[in-house]
Amino acid sequence: MNHSKSNTQAWIIVLFFTMFMVIQTFNLVVFPACAPEAIATYNITQAGLTTLSSVTSVVGLFTGIVFGPLIDQKGSRNVVLISMIIGIALFFARAFTTSYPVVIVLTFLASFFIAVCQVDASKILDTWFTKDKVGIAVAFQAGGSGLGGASAFFIANAIGLKNCLLLIGAAFTVLLVIWIIFGKDGPIAVSSQEPPKGSVAIVYKSSYVWLISIAYASCVSGTMLINTYLVNAFASKGIPSETVALMGTAINLSLFVGGYLATFLVGVLKKYNLVLAICVIGGAIGYLGCWFLPYGTLTWVFLILGGLIMGGGILMCVSRSPLIPLTGQYPQECIGTASGALETIKGVISFVIPIIVANVFQTNFNAIFITFAVLCLIALLTGSVLVPEVGPNGKLYRESVAKKN
Repeated sequence: MNHSKSNTQAWIIVLFFTMFMVIQTFNLVVFPACAPEAIATYNITQAGLTTLSSVTSVVGLFTGIVFGPLIDQKGSRNVVLISMIIGIALFFARAFTTSYPVVIVLTFLASFFIAVCQVDASKILDTWFTKDKVGIAVAFQAGGSGLGGASAFFIANAIGLKNCLLLIGAAFTVLLVIWIIFGKDGPIAVSSQEPPKGSVAIVYKSSYVWLISIAYASCVSGTMLINTYLVNAFASKGIPSETVALMGTAINLSLFVGGYLATFLVGVLKKYNLVLAICVIGGAIGYLGCWFLPYGTLTWVFLILGGLIMGGGILMCVSRSPLIPLTGQYPQECIGTASGALETIKGVISFVIPIIVANVFQTNFNAIFITFAVLCLIALLTGSVLVPEVGPNGKLYRESVAKKN
């Protein structure tokens, strides 16, 4: 394949997964973004809204188990194609129900099938980029989540809940067309070897998969808490709803920009552990400051800085799944299974934590923001302190290059 053509198609694949993250995160936060309308439409409480908002996250438990090994064994193209078609149909059906149990089920099933793209991203990008670049490519596409969150608050205020739900189905339909035209494995690191027997067990025995998954789940859960409670938290201080909506947009837009700042920084420093540490420490300071300081200019400063710094936290976790084979804990052929494991473990934790918080703390917003800081500390320990560096400036990567030479 011509190098220029191959490079162009590689970045089209990155764009596909980036737009997937935009739409899927829009889907994740659409209900809290439309909080008053969602509560009225489905006749639910704040706890019910939190449960509904968490459904998209828990699908990772099942998509990781099902689609990770399936992609390793069957390849990406048809698995993604069939799953997307089913998911899109369910998303359109969801837009026309007002029953809370039905919308829970449809959200779960639609998000389950469409989340095959999230599981597949690391696997397929590993076939389009070399090891020194694949982590950055994975981080870049994961950065689309920030734009999805920011656009949800902005668009929800403009068009309402039902139109937002229809928009999700339409946007995924556009992505399906792109996949039909361009979706396939790339020319790099394509192996004819089958995954080893017991590949699932091999991956789940990896201590680094568990540690990075816990860090990943902590970053996701923390971000979900902020997104879910931001509107009602600041509204409880008597801030006008229009201002609170603007804060929601600002925090998610800053997360989006921060994701790409972190991607740029890891491209310069070439160390994932260090960048993750910066993200979670800075994010905790920013969000605690924006909430506990008296409302004013500093609130906005800490809010935006918190998002800009925290924005790369999730990215610095999920982008490492193609690089963990450098530790020797599982082979290259198990990347799909490993990506699925990350989503499975993250799905369980990030589903349970917000529900526990909602039921234990309810509207104790001080405790909720403190919980966010605790999650940042957990991410720091499990994602930076207890795992080896796998970036190009780390010992493991340099040893891998030396062995090849």
